[in-house]
Amino acid sequence: MKRIGALDIFRGLCIFYMTFGHMTYWWSAKASFWLYEMIWNLGAPIGGGGFLLVSGMSAMISYKVNLYKAQLSNDFSMKNSRNQYIIRALIILLISFIWNLFATLFMNVPGIWIWYVIQTISISLLMAWPLLKTSRRFRMFVCFAFWIGNEFIVVWLRPFSGQNDFLGILYFLLYNVEEQNVILAYFPYLLAGTVIGDILHEAFNLKEEDQYPFLKKKLIFPGLIGGILLIIFGIVFLFPNFINKETFSSHMLIFGVELLLIIILVYIKDLGYLRLKRNYSVLKYYSYYSFTIFLAHNLLYFLFPPIFNALEMWLYIVPVMILWTLLFRIIYIKVGKYASLKYLISESAKYLANRI
Repeated sequence: MKRIGALDIFRGLCIFYMTFGHMTYWWSAKASFWLYEMIWNLGAPIGGGGFLLVSGMSAMISYKVNLYKAQLSNDFSMKNSRNQYIIRALIILLISFIWNLFATLFMNVPGIWIWYVIQTISISLLMAWPLLKTSRRFRMFVCFAFWIGNEFIVVWLRPFSGQNDFLGILYFLLYNVEEQNVILAYFPYLLAGTVIGDILHEAFNLKEEDQYPFLKKKLIFPGLIGGILLIIFGIVFLFPNFINKETFSSHMLIFGVELLLIIILVYIKDLGYLRLKRNYSVLKYYSYYSFTIFLAHNLLYFLFPPIFNALEMWLYIVPVMILWTLLFRIIYIKVGKYASLKYLISESAKYLANRI
């Protein structure tokens, strides 16, 4: 199966946007914080939800590849695949705790149990494993059940915030810092990504002449209709709640936009309607080193204090982004995959699974 270009571009967009967005958050003066809020709200579909979506796509494609490999080889089994998958998720969870501890000590983050996207991805991967064998329709049903259920659960638990009883602890576990990527609201993005990844994997294992008819039936038409309806619903339902990324309206809007973006990227990149030169794409490095850059870019927090106004900000962000991209281009040329945390985590998981 060929590499899916839409997935790489979308992942690169997510990491590029997160790097850029976090700098506006870290370096904005209080009077200019509106700039960050505007950028973060407008770019929500390629923020945390987008990163979870593309992680789900990758997880499902990897699962399908391993399923096919297990059918052909006596030396590889789905038990081994399961062990690799779970170990990889646990390694990511460990890294998330280390990162949260670092951020608590040096970046004013309120505690090590907080739903930053790495922690959410790791636990979402563990939750998704039993569902990978289920039908695509069932997985989409689970996504919307989580999104809807989250609206009721957070309202029920919010009054117990800060209490030391069972419900207070449950609120802390599920919703500590509600504006972050809390598990009940963001797990559906990863699970929805497994559905899209499933369709793409099946499509690009077909003959070339059969790929577009299959995608048109399974992804393009349903995705366009569903995406547009979700966007309209998200905006209209309890208007203007879609501005608040903690709300059901916002999640519907974000998922709708994500569907349209994936369809557009598949159409122009993987179906060949626009030739993009991958080797010269800036997003290539952000995709290839996505996990590495996501962790490493936090060092940029220490470059400047939060003193810049909305105009001054660009004089610093643009040169830093250019230099940051050039740095990873050099790393790509000189070091290659050995600077990729994704690769190192996968190899570690593979080694430990084989030992088990």
